[in-house]
Amino acid sequence: MHDLSRRQMLIGAAVFGTVGLSELYTPRRSAPRLTEKGFDGLFPHRLGQWNYLSASGLVLPPQDQLSRTLYEQLLTRVYSVASEPPVMMVLAYSSTQEGRLQVHRPEVCYPAAGFRIVQNEERFVPLVGGGSIPARYLIAERDDRRECIIYWTRVGSALPTRWRDQRLEMAKANLQGYIPDGLLGRVSMIETNPNLAWERLSAFVNALVGTVTPPARRLLIGAA
Repeated sequence: MHDLSRRQMLIGAAVFGTVGLSELYTPRRSAPRLTEKGFDGLFPHRLGQWNYLSASGLVLPPQDQLSRTLYEQLLTRVYSVASEPPVMMVLAYSSTQEGRLQVHRPEVCYPAAGFRIVQNEERFVPLVGGGSIPARYLIAERDDRRECIIYWTRVGSALPTRWRDQRLEMAKANLQGYIPDGLLGRVSMIETNPNLAWERLSAFVNALVGTVTPPARRLLIGAA
């Protein structure tokens, strides 16, 4: 009986130890959830010379993929400035980044809307005052519509430009004991001249990053 009790104690200690280790190494949430009102309020209706126009006219994933299980917040806005094409902005955010923003990548949602991606390259958006945002510049075409797109992704404090790098950053964070939050930012305009579109969209990104409060800036690009 004494040996049986000793074995039971050892088994119990091992079980509790395993539970303790699993709790210790279970990744924890690193960012609080944001309400729709709170997220929307972080981004003003006036960004530099651009003014809010509407919340429609943007290319988005198919409706069945826009379930609330795929993201926490999705902000869609169109901004306008005199004598230039409107800028369409999409910000998709999740406080627990587990690959959910993949559905909002232009390589996924534009072909789903009937577009062909005719250009896709890595570029850096220079920021006024120094630094830059690693991003991708795409051109998508459908019939006689050509849309030029800049988008970037943030996972925790990193700004990966490729899907595999995004997954790698998520895995690194998990090994460090936390689940990173994540954001995908996308700005686009209908323009036949890709060089002119790049200049205008880069200027808009600078206005966005330069206008918002420090917490919103960290949400957009981390500590970059």
